[in-house]
Amino acid sequence: MLLLSIECSTRKTGIALLRNNEIVHKKIWESKDASSEILPAIDVTLKKTNLTIQMFDYFVVSSGPGSWTGIRLGLALVYGLAIGNEKKIFGVSNLEAMAYEFRGEKNIGVFLPSTGDSVHYGFFTLPDQLGQKHGKFYTCKTELLPQKLKKSRLITGPDEKILSLFYNTGKKLVKMDPDPVMNAVLAYERIKNSVKPRNQPYYEK
Repeated sequence: MLLLSIECSTRKTGIALLRNNEIVHKKIWESKDASSEILPAIDVTLKKTNLTIQMFDYFVVSSGPGSWTGIRLGLALVYGLAIGNEKKIFGVSNLEAMAYEFRGEKNIGVFLPSTGDSVHYGFFTLPDQLGQKHGKFYTCKTELLPQKLKKSRLITGPDEKILSLFYNTGKKLVKMDPDPVMNAVLAYERIKNSVKPRNQPYYEK
Protein backbone atom coordinates (compact mmCIF):
# COMPACT_ATOMS: atom_id res chain seq x y z
CA MET A 1 0.00 0.00 0.00
CA LEU A 2 1.46 3.35 -1.05
CA LEU A 3 0.47 6.47 0.90
CA LEU A 4 1.16 10.17 0.43
CA SER A 5 0.66 12.12 3.64
CA ILE A 6 0.24 15.90 3.99
CA GLU A 7 0.43 17.80 7.29
CA CYS A 8 -0.25 21.54 7.21
CA SER A 9 -2.50 22.08 10.22
CA THR A 10 0.24 23.99 12.10
CA ARG A 11 3.16 26.23 11.16
CA LYS A 12 5.34 23.20 10.50
CA THR A 13 4.36 21.81 7.13
CA GLY A 14 5.30 18.32 6.02
CA ILE A 15 4.87 15.65 3.39
CA ALA A 16 5.75 11.98 3.63
CA LEU A 17 5.60 8.97 1.34
CA LEU A 18 5.15 5.57 2.95
CA ARG A 19 4.95 2.05 1.60
CA ASN A 20 2.74 0.34 4.14
CA ASN A 21 4.24 1.73 7.37
CA GLU A 22 7.78 2.14 6.05
CA ILE A 23 9.05 5.63 5.22
CA VAL A 24 10.04 6.16 1.58
CA HIS A 25 10.58 9.92 1.88
CA LYS A 26 9.89 12.66 4.42
CA LYS A 27 10.22 16.44 4.34
CA ILE A 28 9.22 18.89 7.09
CA TRP A 29 9.79 22.63 7.12
CA GLU A 30 8.75 25.84 8.88
CA SER A 31 6.25 27.20 6.41
CA LYS A 32 5.79 30.83 5.41
CA ASP A 33 3.10 30.13 2.81
CA ALA A 34 2.05 26.48 2.70
CA SER A 35 -0.39 27.10 -0.16
CA SER A 36 2.47 27.97 -2.51
CA GLU A 37 5.03 25.53 -1.06
CA ILE A 38 3.38 22.12 -0.81
CA LEU A 39 2.71 21.28 -4.46
CA PRO A 40 6.27 22.13 -5.59
CA ALA A 41 7.61 20.06 -2.67
CA ILE A 42 5.43 17.12 -3.70
CA ASP A 43 6.60 17.46 -7.30
CA VAL A 44 10.27 17.41 -6.27
CA THR A 45 9.64 14.43 -3.98
CA LEU A 46 7.92 12.42 -6.70
CA LYS A 47 10.82 13.04 -9.08
CA LYS A 48 13.34 11.97 -6.43
CA THR A 49 11.46 8.75 -5.72
CA ASN A 50 10.45 7.98 -9.32
CA LEU A 51 6.79 7.81 -8.33
CA THR A 52 3.68 9.33 -9.86
CA ILE A 53 0.46 10.51 -8.25
CA GLN A 54 -1.44 7.70 -9.97
CA MET A 55 0.59 5.10 -8.05
CA PHE A 56 -0.75 6.08 -4.63
CA ASP A 57 -3.46 4.02 -2.99
CA TYR A 58 -4.34 6.68 -0.40
CA PHE A 59 -3.79 10.35 0.29
CA VAL A 60 -3.57 10.99 4.03
CA VAL A 61 -4.32 14.41 5.50
CA SER A 62 -4.62 15.97 8.94
CA SER A 63 -8.23 16.95 9.56
CA GLY A 64 -7.29 18.87 12.68
CA PRO A 65 -7.42 20.33 15.10
CA GLY A 66 -5.27 23.26 14.08
CA SER A 67 -5.19 26.20 11.72
CA TRP A 68 -8.52 26.75 9.94
CA THR A 69 -6.67 27.80 6.79
CA GLY A 70 -4.15 24.97 6.98
CA ILE A 71 -6.75 22.26 7.51
CA ARG A 72 -8.84 23.48 4.59
CA LEU A 73 -5.73 23.70 2.42
CA GLY A 74 -4.71 20.14 3.22
CA LEU A 75 -8.16 18.76 2.47
CA ALA A 76 -8.38 20.72 -0.79
CA LEU A 77 -4.97 19.42 -1.85
CA VAL A 78 -5.75 15.76 -1.27
CA TYR A 79 -9.10 16.06 -3.02
CA GLY A 80 -7.26 17.52 -5.98
CA LEU A 81 -4.56 14.85 -5.94
CA ALA A 82 -7.20 12.12 -5.69
CA ILE A 83 -9.11 13.74 -8.56
CA GLY A 84 -12.21 13.79 -6.39
CA ASN A 85 -12.08 10.06 -5.59
CA GLU A 86 -13.05 10.24 -1.91
CA LYS A 87 -12.30 6.54 -1.41
CA LYS A 88 -8.60 7.38 -1.74
CA ILE A 89 -8.72 10.18 0.87
CA PHE A 90 -8.01 9.30 4.49
CA GLY A 91 -8.22 12.02 7.12
CA VAL A 92 -6.83 11.54 10.61
CA SER A 93 -6.69 13.72 13.70
CA ASN A 94 -3.16 14.91 14.38
CA LEU A 95 -3.87 14.60 18.13
CA GLU A 96 -4.70 10.92 17.72
CA ALA A 97 -1.67 10.36 15.49
CA MET A 98 0.60 11.97 18.10
CA ALA A 99 -0.90 9.77 20.82
CA TYR A 100 -0.51 6.68 18.62
CA GLU A 101 3.22 7.35 18.53
CA PHE A 102 3.20 6.17 22.16
CA ARG A 103 1.37 2.90 21.54
CA GLY A 104 2.48 0.34 24.07
CA GLU A 105 2.18 2.93 26.84
CA LYS A 106 -0.83 4.08 28.86
CA ASN A 107 -2.50 7.34 29.88
CA ILE A 108 -1.17 9.73 27.26
CA GLY A 109 -2.17 13.39 27.21
CA VAL A 110 -1.76 15.32 23.95
CA PHE A 111 -2.31 19.00 23.24
CA LEU A 112 -2.13 21.55 20.43
CA PRO A 113 -2.41 25.32 20.95
CA SER A 114 -5.60 26.87 19.63
CA THR A 115 -6.59 30.51 19.17
CA GLY A 116 -6.26 33.03 21.98
CA ASP A 117 -5.90 31.37 25.36
CA SER A 118 -7.44 28.06 24.27
CA VAL A 119 -5.89 24.66 23.67
CA HIS A 120 -7.02 21.44 21.96
CA TYR A 121 -6.36 18.27 23.92
CA GLY A 122 -7.03 14.57 24.17
CA PHE A 123 -6.50 11.93 26.83
CA PHE A 124 -5.86 8.39 25.61
CA THR A 125 -5.81 5.58 28.15
CA LEU A 126 -4.64 2.99 25.62
CA PRO A 127 -3.18 4.61 22.49
CA ASP A 128 -2.82 1.15 20.90
CA GLN A 129 -6.59 1.08 20.42
CA LEU A 130 -6.52 4.12 18.12
CA GLY A 131 -5.68 1.79 15.25
CA GLN A 132 -9.08 0.12 15.74
CA LYS A 133 -11.32 3.04 16.73
CA HIS A 134 -11.51 6.81 16.99
CA GLY A 135 -10.63 8.62 20.17
CA LYS A 136 -12.11 11.85 21.53
CA PHE A 137 -10.59 15.29 21.83
CA TYR A 138 -11.75 18.64 23.11
CA THR A 139 -10.97 22.35 23.49
CA CYS A 140 -10.55 24.25 26.76
CA LYS A 141 -8.88 27.30 28.27
CA THR A 142 -5.14 26.74 28.55
CA GLU A 143 -5.19 27.35 32.31
CA LEU A 144 -7.55 24.39 32.71
CA LEU A 145 -5.32 21.92 30.86
CA PRO A 146 -3.47 20.58 33.94
CA GLN A 147 -6.82 19.65 35.45
CA LYS A 148 -8.07 18.08 32.21
CA LEU A 149 -4.93 15.95 31.84
CA LYS A 150 -4.29 15.24 35.52
CA LYS A 151 -4.53 11.47 34.97
CA SER A 152 -1.91 11.48 32.21
CA ARG A 153 1.40 9.75 32.80
CA LEU A 154 2.96 11.38 29.75
CA ILE A 155 2.18 14.78 28.18
CA THR A 156 3.16 15.69 24.63
CA GLY A 157 2.66 18.72 22.42
CA PRO A 158 4.59 21.34 20.44
CA ASP A 159 4.55 24.29 22.87
CA GLU A 160 7.17 24.55 25.61
CA LYS A 161 5.22 27.24 27.48
CA ILE A 162 2.20 24.96 27.76
CA LEU A 163 4.40 22.02 28.70
CA SER A 164 5.80 24.18 31.51
CA LEU A 165 2.39 24.00 33.19
CA PHE A 166 3.30 20.40 34.00
CA TYR A 167 6.78 21.04 35.40
CA ASN A 168 7.26 19.46 38.84
CA THR A 169 4.23 17.20 38.42
CA GLY A 170 6.24 14.02 37.97
CA LYS A 171 4.79 13.47 34.50
CA LYS A 172 7.00 12.64 31.54
CA LEU A 173 7.02 15.59 29.11
CA VAL A 174 7.77 15.22 25.39
CA LYS A 175 7.88 18.20 23.04
CA MET A 176 6.55 17.03 19.68
CA ASP A 177 4.91 18.53 16.60
CA PRO A 178 2.28 16.95 14.35
CA ASP A 179 4.03 14.84 11.73
CA PRO A 180 2.95 13.47 8.32
CA VAL A 181 4.62 10.13 9.03
CA MET A 182 2.70 9.66 12.29
CA ASN A 183 -0.51 10.54 10.45
CA ALA A 184 0.22 7.97 7.75
CA VAL A 185 1.13 5.21 10.22
CA LEU A 186 -2.19 5.66 12.02
CA ALA A 187 -4.05 5.84 8.71
CA TYR A 188 -2.41 2.61 7.54
CA GLU A 189 -3.54 0.74 10.66
CA ARG A 190 -7.07 2.10 10.38
CA ILE A 191 -7.31 1.21 6.71
CA LYS A 192 -6.24 -2.37 7.52
CA ASN A 193 -8.86 -2.49 10.29
CA SER A 194 -11.63 -0.93 8.16
CA VAL A 195 -11.94 2.12 10.43
CA LYS A 196 -13.59 5.06 8.70
CA PRO A 197 -11.46 8.16 8.03
CA ARG A 198 -11.97 11.53 9.69
CA ASN A 199 -12.53 13.55 6.54
CA GLN A 200 -14.55 16.28 8.24
CA PRO A 201 -12.35 19.12 9.53
CA TYR A 202 -12.18 19.83 13.25
CA TYR A 203 -12.04 23.49 14.22
CA GLU A 204 -12.23 25.15 17.61
CA LYS A 205 -15.46 24.21 19.40
